[in-house]
Amino acid sequence: MKSLVAACVLALAPVSSALAHDWLVISGAAYHFERRDELRGNNPGIGWERPDDEIPLVYAAGYYRNSYDKDTFYAGAQWMPFSWGTPEGFNAQLGAFGGLASGYWTPVVVIPMLKLAYQRVGVNIVALPTVREYTGYVAAQLRFQFN
Repeated sequence: MKSLVAACVLALAPVSSALAHDWLVISGAAYHFERRDELRGNNPGIGWERPDDEIPLVYAAGYYRNSYDKDTFYAGAQWMPFSWGTPEGFNAQLGAFGGLASGYWTPVVVIPMLKLAYQRVGVNIVALPTVREYTGYVAAQLRFQFN
């Protein structure tokens, strides 16, 4: 995983000015409300986010190994209509991710999301209640801005 992140950062270094607002996303951890042995709490992956400067959308795509030990490729948008910030660089956004994700019983997902950032480092937090046979969870991703 470390090698994959390093390779992505090196590959994108020459175009860093074009990616000034983009974020590298590292998927990592999930806590499941139902404690079952078959569920993974470690969900490694990598992704990308690009905010839209005109509307409160963030385009996102990536990959992670999901809690059911399946590959998940996702693409969609984060609608972040609520935003708070400070002059020091702290920012919080509240909204939802909507898009497509493989490796689950339905490819269409809509998940509530909280984004926290301080200058160029942040965290995405998503949470979902138990739905059908899928246990509810809280999960986190680390974010790093390219510039």
